[in-house]
Amino acid sequence: MIARRRAVRPKRIVVYCPLPEGGIAEHAHYQANALARAGIETVVLTSQAFLPDHQSKAYVVLPWLAPVYAKSGPRLMRAIYFAATTVINEAIFAFRILVWGPRQVLVAATSERLALLWVWPHVVLRSLGVRYAANIHDPQRKRLSGSKLTHRLSILAGFLPIEFGLLHEDFSSDQPDIPRHVSCLPVPYGCYQADIEPGDGDALRAALTGGAKTKTVFLSFGYIADRKNIDLCIRAIASLPEAVLVVAGRVASSHDKPAAWYRALAEELGCADRVRIDDGFVADSAIREYFGACDVVLLTYKAEFVSQSGVLLLASNWAKPVLASSGPGPLSKTVREFDIGLTVAPDDVEALREAMKQLVEHCHTADGWSKFREHATWDRNVAVLLDAFSGEGVDERTKVEERA
Repeated sequence: MIARRRAVRPKRIVVYCPLPEGGIAEHAHYQANALARAGIETVVLTSQAFLPDHQSKAYVVLPWLAPVYAKSGPRLMRAIYFAATTVINEAIFAFRILVWGPRQVLVAATSERLALLWVWPHVVLRSLGVRYAANIHDPQRKRLSGSKLTHRLSILAGFLPIEFGLLHEDFSSDQPDIPRHVSCLPVPYGCYQADIEPGDGDALRAALTGGAKTKTVFLSFGYIADRKNIDLCIRAIASLPEAVLVVAGRVASSHDKPAAWYRALAEELGCADRVRIDDGFVADSAIREYFGACDVVLLTYKAEFVSQSGVLLLASNWAKPVLASSGPGPLSKTVREFDIGLTVAPDDVEALREAMKQLVEHCHTADGWSKFREHATWDRNVAVLLDAFSGEGVDERTKVEERA
């Protein structure tokens, strides 16, 4: 086990975020801004395309990293490209720490992929006194490929330099996939910010409903991915004539069903006139149109999803009810605890249909959003991290406490 280092409040922190967009990038952006507000000189080490629409960056963006995913090419070549850029980016990260000399660093998201190849420079830096913290968005590290032994060794390798793991407060810190030397710090995930104007979404809503005030518009926003059960939403919508579904976002990967597949499903079920799929990047200026137009936000994840949803944190700006499903974890617990919508069993189209019907007939008030926004702040999130780096109350593996 690596010995715990002398506690010093950070003066500067490097945030390592190789993904330039999506939930992890958003999370890193808000954390970095909160660190800067706390008086910490903050640098986000990332790629050229890091959240280009975000203007309010109180931190320095250092675009030294290569994009980790190839946009085209044969599958084998894309896999080789991913492996090469992952190892190169980790080497750049280690080099930046060595040259710039920060004693504390924050990894935007833990990863064990190829860790047996890239982790060793960080192990050396840890032994030289660099203190690593990381966001653990999903503490259950599922095996995607390779043998069980290789997967387990990769998990152990990926966590080797990590001293502190920032874990959503609704998780227990007693996670079998997280090595015992990692101190788990329970933190809230803060809400995302959005600019809202009167009349946002009015034109889109009129186009979706044909001007009918009796229609209920359901929104599935963000990456179009199999894990979101969009196909079940379409099947549920088919038997609810007063319901309209709009899906907005980019297809997550080549492994996920394309937008055309969902359009074909809607045609087959006879509800294509009430299902709209807008596939592609959604600019910040367009986000408010979708949320302004909808009545209900869909967060209908599969049972395998046990993390928090960035779309929930974004939806907090409009305070509209959500319909959520997931495995045991922060998403469903947050919706129930703060009374911001309904939850249903995951992967159950009948349960989904009944919940949608309930929302069509009696829209949920979602009165708990103000309480949620007060609780879920990024300043609280980074305060826990800074206290840990300063040595306040973290002597051994931290256990999640009951909320005040």
